[in-house]
Amino acid sequence: MKKALLIALSLGVTATAATATYAAVDPEKDRQELVNFFMKKNPNIKFEDYHMGAYNYSADKMAQYESVEEFPPYLDAIDAGEALYEKDKAVYDKCFGSDVSKVRVKYPYYEESKHRVQTLESAINECRTAAGLKPFKWKKGPIAQLSAYYAYNARGQKINVKINSEGARKAYEAGRKMYMTPMGQLNLSCAKCHTYNAGRRARANILSPNLGHTTGFPVFRAKWQALGTLHRRFTGCQKNMRLKPFKAQSPEYRNLEFFEAYISNGLPIDGPAYRE
Repeated sequence: MKKALLIALSLGVTATAATATYAAVDPEKDRQELVNFFMKKNPNIKFEDYHMGAYNYSADKMAQYESVEEFPPYLDAIDAGEALYEKDKAVYDKCFGSDVSKVRVKYPYYEESKHRVQTLESAINECRTAAGLKPFKWKKGPIAQLSAYYAYNARGQKINVKINSEGARKAYEAGRKMYMTPMGQLNLSCAKCHTYNAGRRARANILSPNLGHTTGFPVFRAKWQALGTLHRRFTGCQKNMRLKPFKAQSPEYRNLEFFEAYISNGLPIDGPAYRE
């Protein structure tokens, strides 16, 4: 099973009789292969529960999570995000529309006119700068709070990332390649931890599956004691790999987010979420 998935995620390399060429990846086939891998590996976990991440692997951890959710530590951040929205409501409504429940589900997407992936956080700052407002810092604080407000209002809606152009497919492939490629002094790939070893422990922590990785962001992490964006988490992971991280909202991280979000199509948005 692991060998089959490795083939499915092997960067699409095929060989002809004369020369080696890169075959175009079929993103939907790719996604289904990964879903099937997790379904076979963990038959007791329902697909729709993968938005719970590592908590699916431990009854004790799930109980702790449910206890925290009785009085979620991110509620103040949602209130702060609502205050930020109300302060510049006319600006945000012009960019995103006045129905705050319809914003989060649109992201990420491939923006054809700019030939790049657009994330919610990048769109927020572009909206602000276009209106003459100062952009937020990328990883935490107001950017995470406003993003959390939009995510909270979109809870229960299903992730539905579309790939309907060559540019979008190439962005997916770039994110996929980054996910699969060993990097850093420890020569680790994202896949080694979050696909092949998902559910196992790394010290005291349980490794989460990449299926569902993006559903709860921004998240309140116990380690941070604050809310943070997905790209803040990417940064932390790469540091753990002993790798100089890319910058938040870099093309590399945008493509990685695009790949991970597409893989999680059909799972519910539940941000902001609590994580250890």
